[in-house]
Amino acid sequence: MKQLFSPIQIGKMRLKNRLVMPPIVDRLAVNGMVSDAVKDFYVARARGGVGLMVLTPGLVDRSMTSSVLLGVYEDRFIPKLKELTDLVHANGASIGIELMHFGRQGAGIKGYVPVGPSPIPWSSHEEPPRELTIGEIERLVDNFSDAARRVRQAGFDMVELHACHGYLLSSFLSPNANQRCDKYGGDPEKRARFVVEIIRRIKEKAGEDFPVSCRINGTDNIPGGVDPEMAISTARCLEAAGADLISVSAGVFGSFPVIIPPYDQPMGCNVPYAEKIKKGIGIPVAVAGRLNDPAKAEEVLACGKADLIAVARGLIADPDLPNKIFNTAFGQIRRCIACNACFDLNERGPIRCTVNPEAGRENEMKIQPAPSPRSVSVIGGGLAGLETARVAAMRGHQVCLYEKEKQVGGQWLLAAVPPNKQDHGRLVDFLSSQMEILGVQLKLGQEITAEMAKKLTSDVVVVATGARPSVSGSNGVNPAEGIHAWDVLQGQDVGGRVLIIGGGMTGLETAEYLLYRGKQVVLVEQRKHVGYDMGRTVRWHLTKRLKSLKIEIFTSTTVKDIKPHGTVSVVREEQTETWSGFDAIIRAYGVQSQSAVFTEIKDSPKEVYIIGDAARAGMAIDAMRDGAEIARKI
Repeated sequence: MKQLFSPIQIGKMRLKNRLVMPPIVDRLAVNGMVSDAVKDFYVARARGGVGLMVLTPGLVDRSMTSSVLLGVYEDRFIPKLKELTDLVHANGASIGIELMHFGRQGAGIKGYVPVGPSPIPWSSHEEPPRELTIGEIERLVDNFSDAARRVRQAGFDMVELHACHGYLLSSFLSPNANQRCDKYGGDPEKRARFVVEIIRRIKEKAGEDFPVSCRINGTDNIPGGVDPEMAISTARCLEAAGADLISVSAGVFGSFPVIIPPYDQPMGCNVPYAEKIKKGIGIPVAVAGRLNDPAKAEEVLACGKADLIAVARGLIADPDLPNKIFNTAFGQIRRCIACNACFDLNERGPIRCTVNPEAGRENEMKIQPAPSPRSVSVIGGGLAGLETARVAAMRGHQVCLYEKEKQVGGQWLLAAVPPNKQDHGRLVDFLSSQMEILGVQLKLGQEITAEMAKKLTSDVVVVATGARPSVSGSNGVNPAEGIHAWDVLQGQDVGGRVLIIGGGMTGLETAEYLLYRGKQVVLVEQRKHVGYDMGRTVRWHLTKRLKSLKIEIFTSTTVKDIKPHGTVSVVREEQTETWSGFDAIIRAYGVQSQSAVFTEIKDSPKEVYIIGDAARAGMAIDAMRDGAEIARKI
């Protein structure tokens, strides 16, 4: 990894390597201030070896006050920001912060009135933003530059302008959003004028030697938006204004692909845009977009397609990613699987990660040696059981894990079967490799019954037996009729034309799996919408793919009865209909916790816990967190 770990100069700032953590919305601030959680989060990544971190967006105008996003619009934020920069520097990394204004994409934020270059909403469902006057634009130029002055005073090494993803500066750069006829609209140079003026004013107020990065879109991925040629013109304007770095991303609200590319997008999906921009300018170029694979990142640098590799989700998943790459400990990397839980679940609170339960809780989740090592039996080798065994072993306990199948992974093995989701299996690869490294005793192909559990001699028993398809009926449908989606994903043949009952994640992914195999698929869902249990970005991508594969989807439709010979009775639009000609009826709903072992031993003298789907059927992120938390209590 010679290229990844070569130094680079950005203006006056020298970075020890080419790995950058770009801005993410971590939602860890408190009343706009740096909190202890913010410090813990970024210090962990600094300690992990990253060359530069560009902090979560800092809001430049008091009209956008937020309790969970950082503020940089007043001097009162400086002392806490300085505490953070001092800690990051002490742990060997450089640090910048991105300056942001919501623009027209701020609808729904309490008290905020969306504004933009023109009164054009980003979606037909949104209210038009208020068009900014020239005087207001000039005031915002001062707001951005004053924020940069504060940033330098707080000890940051550089500042970045958030001119991508459809927010205010990005909307000025886009002909889709900017239809002004004054000096701030028209050709690419005029649309870039707002950002150009901010760069020049920053150099005046914060110092000519203070590095300024501009994060722009290589493409907006929407009709009439920024395209790659426009992006090159914009980058040239920004370089001429004094920008020291161009950071390349893609997408805006409502675009396809989305801003944060999920697992169906190729590794390095934005590299072609960065490569074109790099050929057109003379300053360094960074690129983001599924680049947490070390070999791919090294290739991008070695081929001269970019100068820096921006990895956000990969560093959320594993703060020690750079050090592990440097030490060629590739098998020990806890790899991001691009499930986008870190983004899709943001509205529920601080940042979370499926593969790393410690993300956003670094201090709380420190692994401490056990006061006195104990023997621990874990029953079940799914995600919850594996994470329990991993953390318990790291704390010094003697751990034995029992799994009734011949391999670990549980339901997560099925989660990695649908198209585009093979990388999900890397989480099982990581956890299973940790079992060997940490000396966890694995007993595969050994099912533990309640009677056997009573006879276990360990001090602690953790029941992680997961869930299974429900044996109870629903809406008059007997589960003995038809097959379950899990059976399909395990390879059961279903013929050529199938009906899938259930439009949640399991139903949609099973449908895609079958469509790729040339099957004709009809899917029914009793709710008004499908994908109700999925994150919004992965749902958007999956439903787009399904439409291209010509699936038939019927919402607000209920299957009342399954009849012989592939015939069903359904209720649609308050009318009962009979559908026939199906080779298989597939149930993609209804699982129930497997808690029988726990029920039998919970009152025994042993210390007994139940976690994951065995306790309550839920998401993988919850199963991993259960295992992580229980193992720290033992």
